[in-house]
Order: sequence, then structure tokens, then C-alpha cells
Amino acid sequence: MDDWLFLLETVRSSWTAAGKPSRVTVAVSGGADSVALLQALHALSGEEGISLTAAHVNHGLRESAGLDAEFVREMCEKLCVPCRVCNVQVKGRSEDAARKVRYAALREACLENGTVVLALAHHLRDQAETMLLHLFRGSGGGGLSAMAERTWLSWPESEGLLLWRPWLSVSPEIIRAALREKDVPWREDETNAGNAYLRNYLRHQVLPAVAARIPRAEEAMGRAAKILSEEEAYFRHEAKLFLERENNACLYDPCRWVRYVPLIRLHPALRRHALRLACPVKLDWETTERLMQLSPGQIMNLPENWRAQCSQEYLHFLPPPDREIPPALPTPGTLVVQPWNGETGDGIRTQAMKKSVYEQCCLRFAQPGDRIHPLGAKGSKSMQDYFVDKKIPRPFRRYIPLLCVGEKVVWAIGTGASEEARVSTGDDAVLLVYEGFLPGAAPCPPVQNNDR
Repeated sequence: MDDWLFLLETVRSSWTAAGKPSRVTVAVSGGADSVALLQALHALSGEEGISLTAAHVNHGLRESAGLDAEFVREMCEKLCVPCRVCNVQVKGRSEDAARKVRYAALREACLENGTVVLALAHHLRDQAETMLLHLFRGSGGGGLSAMAERTWLSWPESEGLLLWRPWLSVSPEIIRAALREKDVPWREDETNAGNAYLRNYLRHQVLPAVAARIPRAEEAMGRAAKILSEEEAYFRHEAKLFLERENNACLYDPCRWVRYVPLIRLHPALRRHALRLACPVKLDWETTERLMQLSPGQIMNLPENWRAQCSQEYLHFLPPPDREIPPALPTPGTLVVQPWNGETGDGIRTQAMKKSVYEQCCLRFAQPGDRIHPLGAKGSKSMQDYFVDKKIPRPFRRYIPLLCVGEKVVWAIGTGASEEARVSTGDDAVLLVYEGFLPGAAPCPPVQNNDR
């Protein structure tokens, strides 16, 4: 099989594995790899009816950047592929800054084109370089997995974007040989020849030295990245199952927690994944390790002014004190009224009550001045003292539903009833059944796979 046919079949196979998307935007820098991907996708689009568009990002950092943009535009015109040139400005000259601006521009191009699939020309050597970069930063399995063939990125305000990399197992030598076979030109970025950027240093100095002693080292690294990616996916899946298991966690903001004892019984590798999935903000390695060591009675700061607070039963994630986090459950649940069958109820989700008392009540959360006369007690107490006596964790108190008459609490749902809820044989009573959210006894919503 010649090199060009090999590239075509590789793209076709990867396109099939990606679900045969009917609309694709391809990022084209003008370099050999992206030019070859444009050519291959153009050939595939003619056979499969794919709606193909191209996007070129002009960072304006080099004198020849304008010539690159014109080269891509002319190539797309010859192929009858619509092309959008995105002119951007990068603050500073770091690789990371340019990358962030580039991906933001490519995302906008996809939104404009109405596509949710962005094809990128990263190849085997790019994968090896990325793996080494992450290794030298001390990354775990997630970072050493480097790039995935398909990565789904999501944003709250729009549909997500699928980053599709069909050539992660293809060497750049094959790509260039294929272009020469077809006599297709490409542009060379002169900055790639220097070693100013760390990635270039790895490409020109480190990987050639490794290859001289270890033939096919890049293929081995690519294989290792794939294995690590699959193992990371397994750990994330198991961590997700742990969090979604009944009463192990609640990920509703702002009343977010993980049950402490089941968490610390997890293997450390699985615990890290569970913490990263449960935490509302991105965690780096150092913060994750500190969180792993948090013990009852301790509080630690997290990124974006969130905090973690550990009690004997729960690891709480507390929202920033200086801003209000819109709760996913801003109101208490509902009460279902049933005929009284003579049972008093459990005081947690069911409670018998005189009909005359219930008809005066409202369901709300705690307010200053609230008091309760606990069932069987000699007198009343503030809800603050009541919650302390009941050992209710402070982060939960704000979200416990209260059935009240004015400032008098008749039933602290999930905690206990008051003397006002007492019923006797012959009373005209009802049985109240609470349906809704209870702190510390809530199912976990579907866990998002946020790979932090």
C-alpha cells in the first residue's frame, strides 16, 4: 500500500470509529500535516458526502504569517472547500497562550460553520512530545495519556465540540512522503526549526537521540499512551460508579459532599479520581494530594475560593463566601398529604400531624429567630442549638426543609418533629410524606467526566 492510500484508509477508519460525522471543520495551518489532512478529508468527503469546511488561525506572530493564510485560502479555493481565516492576537509569546487563543478561534469557526467536529492533524511524534512534556511536569496517567483520538469538549452556553485526531498513530515521515507522491506543496514554519520552545527542543534534540538508541521508540510511546488512556478511562468509570452509588455523595451545588468513610476506604488511585470528579473546581496534583490527606475537623482552601471541610461523616465542598452560588435545588421539596393510619411516622420523611396544625404551616428553609420544642423535651431551643445537639454538619443546616408556623418549627424534616406535631388516638390527623432533597440523604446526580 502506498503512503497516500495508507493515509486515506487511516482517515476513513477513524472517521467510521467517530460515528461517521456528516459535517467536519478541519484546522489547516499550511504545514505538511494539516495540508495532508485537508487533502485526505476532501477526498473522503467526495466519496461519503461529508460537508467539509476549513479554518486557519493567523496569530500574527511571524512576518510570513500572512503568506501562510493566503496559501491556505488559495488551496481551499482550488478544492472548493469553504475556508475561514481567523486573525487573532496573542498576549505574550508562550506556546500555551497561543494554543488557548487558537482553540478559541477554531471553536468560533466551528460554531459559525454549524459543525461540532474539529479535525486536527496531530501525529505520532506530536503524541510522543506531549507525553514527554507531561512526564517532565510530573503528570499521572491522565497527562501521560497525552492526546486522545477523540476528545469531547463541552461549554454551558453551546453544543460541545469533538476534537478528532485521526493520525495519532501515523509518523510525520509518512505524511510528507504522501504529499510528495501527489506533488502537493506545503508551508514550513521557520520557528519550528529553532529550540526556543520546549516542544521544539524535544523534537530536535531529545527524540532523535532516543530514536538513535531505541528504534521505533515513538511507536512504543504511542502504544503506552493508548494503554494509559484506557486505564484512566476505567478508573474514571469506577470513580463515577462510586459517587453515584446510593448515598455515597451529593453533587448538587451548593450542598455538595462525599461520604468520608467510604471515600478513605478507596484505593488511593481511585480516590484521586473520585475527588477530581466530585470537586466543583479543577484540582492540580499538589491540591489533590493535600485533599487526600484531609481529616475530620480540618478545612482547606481550594481554587476559585472554594473550600473543603471534613467532618466525621462527610467531606464538604463549600462555595466561595463572597459570592452566591445559585443552588440546583433553590426550594424545599413537596409534602404529600395522606390519610392518617395511626402511625406517627419516622420523623425523617414521614410525620403524622393534626390537620389543624398542618393547615397553618408553610414549608421553607431556616430563618433567624426560628425555634423548636423537640418532641418529648421540656422546652424550646433555637434551631442553631437544635442542629448542634443533633450533630447536623454546619454546611447542611441551611438546606434542611422546615415545616413552620411563623418562627415556630413544627417539623425539621430529616431530623425530627416538635411537640406541636404530637398526635393522639382520635385526633383529626394526616400523614405527611416529604418528597425532595435532604442534605446527607440525597442521591447523586449524573457525574460529569471532567478530566482534571
